Amino acid sequence: MKRAQLSLLFLFTNFTLIIAQVGINNPSPASTLDMSARNATGTSTNTDGLLVPRIDRQRAQNMSGVPVSTLIYINSVATGTLAGTAALIDSVGYYYFNGTVWTKLITSQNIYNADGTLSDTRTVTTNGNSVTFINGANIIKIITSATEGAWSANSSSRGWLNLVGGSANLDYFVNTIGAQLVSSGNSTQLSIGSTNASPLVLKTNGIERLTILNNGNIGVGTSAPNTKLEISSGTANISGTRFTNLNSASPISTGQTLGVDAAGNVITVVNPSPASVTTASVNSTTGASFNVNDTTVVMVPGTSQSVSIPTGGKALFINFMLGIDYGSNPTGSGSSYYEARLYIDGAATDCYMRTQEYGPGGYSAQFSFNTVKFLTAGNHTIDVRMTRTFNNGVGSGVNMLCIPISMSFNATYLN
Repeated sequence: MKRAQLSLLFLFTNFTLIIAQVGINNPSPASTLDMSARNATGTSTNTDGLLVPRIDRQRAQNMSGVPVSTLIYINSVATGTLAGTAALIDSVGYYYFNGTVWTKLITSQNIYNADGTLSDTRTVTTNGNSVTFINGANIIKIITSATEGAWSANSSSRGWLNLVGGSANLDYFVNTIGAQLVSSGNSTQLSIGSTNASPLVLKTNGIERLTILNNGNIGVGTSAPNTKLEISSGTANISGTRFTNLNSASPISTGQTLGVDAAGNVITVVNPSPASVTTASVNSTTGASFNVNDTTVVMVPGTSQSVSIPTGGKALFINFMLGIDYGSNPTGSGSSYYEARLYIDGAATDCYMRTQEYGPGGYSAQFSFNTVKFLTAGNHTIDVRMTRTFNNGVGSGVNMLCIPISMSFNATYLN
């Protein structure tokens, strides 16, 4: 049998050499070497296939003069190194020689069933298609349309973007409660802003609420602040600023008084000086008697006072009380009207009191009034004068003697 097989093989070989095509288990080779399985179908346990040379990495690394496209099977990488022609031999498997190094035959490995390592920069052209990763209701999508590039993270409970640099973390969370931007780890600063002249704007409900310009001016309620902090409440005569823990019930402390100028700028103003009282007064129980009639206006003796008003003017608080006895009994007296009136710088004011006698001669009368008058800066004279305004039975020009019982006349202003 062996002799017959060798003879047949010899004849077959010679035949195939003549026609330049070799067939193994195939009398009609379709290529330079055409091998057919002995049992192409069925349940035979015979082994069919092609065995290429099986060598280790060290052997492949030491081959020289290797023709391009030489095929081998590396059965061990325990020997040799990842260097020279074996620089790419990192695992067992089929390799072919590309003229420089042994190169692994590409298998069916892909990102769906195996990890891998990029050997160079790669570019994926999406042609407008998005790349989506889905796990139930949780979706991460990379969008590269004709007008936008976007990264979308959708979740049934929370969308989360986590950035880590060393031990510093920046997390952006979005859920049904709201959105959060959180810096953690060993971060020493959370910086939000721009690196050009564009302003930083914060919005709520689609409306700009806070603006920071490139010069550092901050506007609340205004997009064009003219000072380091400008607040526009949107309501006339309302500042829009509130100090919750500092209000009208807070105790008075030392410091500088604040105010606003015509443009609304907060400025310091002169602290008010402690209030003091300046008073000009007359108090008497022994004033000189005087006569009053209907034809003249007579000054009540002792009421004339000089008051000096400082720069800016003052509101003068005036209090006058006079008690008199009618010391005579003119014919027809008993029901006449008498008046005491305040005079300032010799001019009658609108402050007066008028009383009527309630019996003929010898009865008493009371006159009192209080008022506030604003006086300009300078020296002023104030006094009280009396006259009879209605004779009611007394002859015109007839005097009534008035005898002071008591008198008090005070003129006061606050400094």
